[in-house]
Amino acid sequence: MRPPGSEPDRLGGMGWFVWTPMILGVVAFAWGLWRMITDGRRILYGVALVGGFGLALFCGLVIAAEQGHLIPLAIFLMLCALVPVLSYPVLAVFLLANGVTMLRKESLSLGNALSLLAGLGMVGLVLMVFVPWPDAWGTTTRLVLVSLTFLVLTLAGYVATCFAAFWATSLLSSRLTALQRPEAIIVLGAGLLDGDRVPPLLAGRLRKAREVQQRFVPPPVLIPSGGQGADETVPEGVAMGHFLVAAGSPTDLVLPETASRTTRENLQLSRRLLPSPDAPVIVVTSNYHALRAGMLTRSFGLNARVVGAPTAGYYYPSALIREFVAVMAEHRRWHLVVVGLILACYVPLLALALVTS
Repeated sequence: MRPPGSEPDRLGGMGWFVWTPMILGVVAFAWGLWRMITDGRRILYGVALVGGFGLALFCGLVIAAEQGHLIPLAIFLMLCALVPVLSYPVLAVFLLANGVTMLRKESLSLGNALSLLAGLGMVGLVLMVFVPWPDAWGTTTRLVLVSLTFLVLTLAGYVATCFAAFWATSLLSSRLTALQRPEAIIVLGAGLLDGDRVPPLLAGRLRKAREVQQRFVPPPVLIPSGGQGADETVPEGVAMGHFLVAAGSPTDLVLPETASRTTRENLQLSRRLLPSPDAPVIVVTSNYHALRAGMLTRSFGLNARVVGAPTAGYYYPSALIREFVAVMAEHRRWHLVVVGLILACYVPLLALALVTS
């Protein structure tokens, strides 16, 4: 408590201006947490949980500062400023190194090069901001380049924000979503080695499925799902079923689905093997693919929870970026609207700057 006659609070008088967003933050956090636990298949839930927590925390620190406790707010603001600056070069170097490792261990393809391309993009943004321009360039040219730099940084910031929301929701979903006893556990397939052998990535999914199955009594049936590719001698579902039986699963609890060719078909055709279309199921896939698979189950009303199996550390970054790109493409209309609004603001401002220069 301040002594009588002391200087009034500098932050005083804010009242509703602080308490209203704090209450909204708490409500958003509680709703996001509840939806993550009960469903966890929408990015909106993760955004509400993390964003609501951050907003409520910030407002709480402002209220504390109004009472004279300024240090927590100062530390929070300092961390908000320093963490992005310090983590940026670390992340860029990590992505570059991971990209090189990925190309050495996997085949050369655009999907496998995504972490390398992301690292190069981060380096390119730094060069755009800090590399000096030649003195011979005129004022108009410099103005256009400055405006273009801000436009690129704005678009990059939007993409980075979307990726942060995607990644945060993916992590939260794998840790918070409650698992009720399912009628079946659907294991999503992947390509086979030498036509009939289960690769390490797929083996991880199958081991995770057995781990989940053993949590429930009686154990639910396992549905290994996957059709036969052009370079495979047996359907993926059959090879996966053999792997499960060899690992100790009873044959009467392994029911392969062998006709699907895509993730959507994996889920839809496996659904036909259930006693009821609305029966609860658990879908097992790789951790980087879990959120997108969950969004897919939600799109056609499958009563599902998704569990992610561990993936090799070097493989995870590029795979996660690939999934993010796929999700962005699936919601391209919304993102094109946002990009259009950014451009709609940028072009008039550039024109005004050129006219007044």
